Amino acid sequence: MSVRAATVPVMVSRVPRREPAFLWLFLGKVFLLFVTILVTYAIYAYLHAYRIDWLGRAYVQLQPLTNALYGMVETYLPADVRYKIRGAITDDLGQRSLFLLLLTAAVELTLYSLFKFLKYLVLGSRRRA
Repeated sequence: MSVRAATVPVMVSRVPRREPAFLWLFLGKVFLLFVTILVTYAIYAYLHAYRIDWLGRAYVQLQPLTNALYGMVETYLPADVRYKIRGAITDDLGQRSLFLLLLTAAVELTLYSLFKFLKYLVLGSRRRA
């Protein structure tokens, strides 16, 4: 064996990894949405049944944002549209909607991160090999 043959790097061809099919990705997102809805509903039901004071505190914290949204509606929308929008931004409904929107976003972010971490734990060692 010559010296030149020992120092030449060997090219190893790797088979490219296949990406998951669209259907599996879509079903994963549907599953994430379903679990997000269930967890959000469970958290809201728990807060409404056992921690109504926490829920009230969250609503009080969202009051300035609700007022700012109401001010934007009054300032920037035409008069015929304002009347229709005002019903959606009443004190209780507006704060509840904002709270549920923020709660859903937090739950989805948490679940997505958890699923990605579990995927890394389960499939991480296979991808490195």
